[in-house]
Amino acid sequence: MDEQKFKVVVSELKENEAIEEIFLLDKEGNIKFKSEEFELSEDEAKGIIQAWTEKGLPLMFQGFRFAILKKDEIQLAGKNTSQGKGNLVGSITKDGDYLVAHTKDSGMLLEWSVLINKIAWK
Repeated sequence: MDEQKFKVVVSELKENEAIEEIFLLDKEGNIKFKSEEFELSEDEAKGIIQAWTEKGLPLMFQGFRFAILKKDEIQLAGKNTSQGKGNLVGSITKDGDYLVAHTKDSGMLLEWSVLINKIAWK
């Protein structure tokens, strides 16, 4: 996904007030784009891809652990159940990148997962 398309995706996702940070990773976990400046280290980004694609690894974002509730080759959905730090949802894009969004602890996780997948595949 190029930067222009990412900006369109961010605009669409940000129509939902509960969407906070949005970022795009390549298959190695390198950060391609971020919706704004926020804490996301290269190591944490690589860890997100590893948690998504490998078994038994924790899903971490901004130092908080997210329980993985859905994970397959196309989608990822995790929830921070102990500290109320929201949800982490992701979808692979048509280009093979990984689009990830952090949401507030509101709404149904499945709804966020469907939304990001729908927008990622436009």
